[in-house]
Amino acid sequence: MNRIFIATTLLAATLLLGCRVDQAGLLPGRNATHPVTGVITLAGLPVEGATVMFLSEKLKITAYGKTDATGHYSLTTYESEDGAPAGHYQVSIKKSENKIVQDSEDPAIPPQTSTTSLLPDQYGNYQTSQLRAVVAAGRSNVFSYNLMP
Repeated sequence: MNRIFIATTLLAATLLLGCRVDQAGLLPGRNATHPVTGVITLAGLPVEGATVMFLSEKLKITAYGKTDATGHYSLTTYESEDGAPAGHYQVSIKKSENKIVQDSEDPAIPPQTSTTSLLPDQYGNYQTSQLRAVVAAGRSNVFSYNLMP
């Protein structure tokens, strides 16, 4: 009986220590985030419904956001609109449309679709977009991009 009590107590203590929050108030494995916002335009006009992604190869993390009707976005890394950790980022911006090209008569088989990019393809890839950002603590991290057709 004593052994079971000791084993249970040790297991509970181990679980509590594994779930603890560190001194900065972060869960283990999470980097501190900083608000990141901006506006995406195409030839000066706001782009609605675009997905904005910030990739940090060093941190092995991606922060993302979606533009509203005015082209504004806010990034999310761990929780809604929490921003991104400090660091250097490659940026990609995508917006696409899916269309059904052939319906399916069988409910178990999905229809055939076609995807069309609504922004120039170069911006949808981190390597070809040439868009970069540096997120820093204690700074206004506003990154706006005017894409060219």
